[in-house]
Amino acid sequence: MGERDLFLMKDIDAILDAMHDDLLITDGEGVVIRVSPSFEKLYGIKQDFALGKTVYELEEGGFFKPSVIAKVLKGKTKLTMRQKNNQKRDIIVSATPVFDEQNNIKLVVSFSRDITEMLQLQEHYNELEFEIKKYAEEIKILRQEAISVEGVIGNSEAWKNILQKILRVAGFDVSMMLLGPSGVGKTMLAKVVHQNSDRSDGPFIDINCAAIPENLLESELFGYEKGSFSGANTSGKVGLIELAKGGTLLLDEISEMSLSLQAKLLKAIQDKMIMRVGGIKEIPVNFRLITASNRDIDDYVEKGLFRRDLLYRVNVINIKIPPLCERKEDIIPLMDYFLENFNQKYSLKKTFHPSAVDAFVNYSWPGNAREMSNVVERVLLTTEKNQIFREDLAESFVFPAATDASMSVPGEESLDKLLEAYEAGIIRKAYEENGSTVAIAKALRISQPTAYRKVQKYLKTE
Repeated sequence: MGERDLFLMKDIDAILDAMHDDLLITDGEGVVIRVSPSFEKLYGIKQDFALGKTVYELEEGGFFKPSVIAKVLKGKTKLTMRQKNNQKRDIIVSATPVFDEQNNIKLVVSFSRDITEMLQLQEHYNELEFEIKKYAEEIKILRQEAISVEGVIGNSEAWKNILQKILRVAGFDVSMMLLGPSGVGKTMLAKVVHQNSDRSDGPFIDINCAAIPENLLESELFGYEKGSFSGANTSGKVGLIELAKGGTLLLDEISEMSLSLQAKLLKAIQDKMIMRVGGIKEIPVNFRLITASNRDIDDYVEKGLFRRDLLYRVNVINIKIPPLCERKEDIIPLMDYFLENFNQKYSLKKTFHPSAVDAFVNYSWPGNAREMSNVVERVLLTTEKNQIFREDLAESFVFPAATDASMSVPGEESLDKLLEAYEAGIIRKAYEENGSTVAIAKALRISQPTAYRKVQKYLKTE
C-alpha cells in the first residue's frame, strides 16, 4: 500500500471518528469488519468484541433487533428501519449494499442514529399541541356560552325556597339534579350554582343529551382519537367532559341518554377517569356534574330506562322546579323583566295595558318562562302601538279550548277558527303531557314533521 493510500486511510479514519452517526461495515457474509468508535457507546459493544462476529450472532445476543444488515443481505437492496438495542433505546438504521463486478454483495455499510430523545421530544410536543388545542376549544366554547345569569326573577315562596336551597348547597362539590318541565329555567339555575361555587373560575359546559343523535353523543362527551371511526376529525377531538376540567358540566335531558352510555358515564363519575372513543389510555377528569330532566326519573328507573345506580350518583341534591302556572306570583315580575330587557335591546318604550297583564296572569304558560320571553319579544316587535292590549296577544297566546259538545259558539267566529282553536287545545295538552314532537307524533298518530309544525304554529316554544 503506497504512502498516499496510507494517508487516505488515516483521513477516512478521522472522518469516521468525527461522524455523528455510528458506522458498522460487514462483508458479504455479514461478518463485521469495521465499526466506528461511537458504536461501543450506542450498542454497548467493544470494537474488539464486534469485529469478526456476524450480525446474526450479535442479533441473537440481543445487542440489536432486528438486524437491518441481515435483511439487506437477504433482499439485496438498501433498507432503512427502526430497531431496539439492548438498552431498549430506539435506533434508526440505514444499510446499503456494495456489489462487486459479478453483482454479488461485497460489503454492507450501515449508519445508526439514536432517536430516543427525538421521539420523546415528539411525544412531548404532541402532548403540548393537544393541550393547546384543548384550551383553544375550551375558550371557543366559553365565548359561545354566555354564563352571566339573567332572569333569576320571582316572588313566589316556591321560587325563593329553590334559590335559597341552591345558594346553600352551591359551595359543596356534590352532584345535583334539577327536575322540572321545559322552559322553567333549569339551565339558568345550573349557572347560578356554578357562579356561586369554588369552580366559578372554571368553564361551564352545557350539553343537551336529547339534541344530539345517540351515535354522536358518546364522542361529544368523551372525545375520540384520530382515525377512530369513519368521518372522524383527522387530529381527534377533545370531549366536553375533558373541557369541563376544573368547572361544571351540565347534562340537560339526561333521561334521554342510552343505557350503554349511562354505564360509561357512571364509570367516569366513580373513577374520575375517562377513555376517549378509539383510545387505549385513561385520562383523569375533574368536574362538577349537574343533571337536568323534564321527565319523571323515578318512573324511568321503574321502567328500566334509567340506571338506578347512576341515579344515586347524580341525585345527591335534588331540586324540583314547579311550572310557571303553579307560581302565579312570578308571572308579573318575569313579564316586567322581559319587557324592560327587550325595550332596552330594541330601543323601544312600550308598556302593557292592564288587560294584557291580566291575560298574562291567566294564561297557562305550557312553555313556562321560555315561552313568555318569546311572547314578549314578538309582541313588542309586531305591535305598532306603544301600549299593548289583550287583543294584541291573540296570535301569541293559545287559550284553552273547550273539548265537549256544549262549548259555546260565538256568532262572530267562523268554523275554521273554532276548529283551529280546538286543534290548538289538543296540541297544547299533548305538548304538556309528552314534551317533545317525537312523542306528540306517536301519541296523536301523526308524522313528526307535522307535529313539529303544529307546535310551532300554536305554541312557538321549540
